Amino acid sequence: MENPEAALDNTLFWVVTTCGIFGAFIPFVVKMVLQVITRETELEANLRRQACDLKAELGSISMVDEFAKYAKIKRKVIKVTDELSHQADLRSSYTFKVRLIATFALYTFMSFTIIFLVWNYRKIPVVILPEECLYPFNSLFSYPSDVPGGISLTTWLFICGTVGRAMTKSMKS
Repeated sequence: MENPEAALDNTLFWVVTTCGIFGAFIPFVVKMVLQVITRETELEANLRRQACDLKAELGSISMVDEFAKYAKIKRKVIKVTDELSHQADLRSSYTFKVRLIATFALYTFMSFTIIFLVWNYRKIPVVILPEECLYPFNSLFSYPSDVPGGISLTTWLFICGTVGRAMTKSMKS
């Protein structure tokens, strides 16, 4: 049967690694979620098609020969365009609110998770390597666990966060 302490260490390793890397990907995750939930509505698509049709019709009419018809269609174009910009403003406002709430919620969740992990597992090393691998920084990496060759939870969170930020930076390029 497997050692329960080893299973805890393995689980702790993966939880801490996921938390450290996921923290860097929160803006990316929020952006992807927003792309899914804030798509153009059917009303906006209809208004956009209607504006294009009216503009095409307006282009086919001579302003000099059929001024009344031209002016009527021009007013319709302006009305549809104004409604379209109003709908776009509403969607933009909604997107901003959702982005703000989702980002705050995810960062809050990550913060509480990390605080919980650090509070409860600060003296347990997440990774244990041969002692000579970390020489001369062995005591720095293992603090506060003081296990020779161990990498503490706070150090591992820092390493994973740095790797996660580097990954997101390379994805933007």
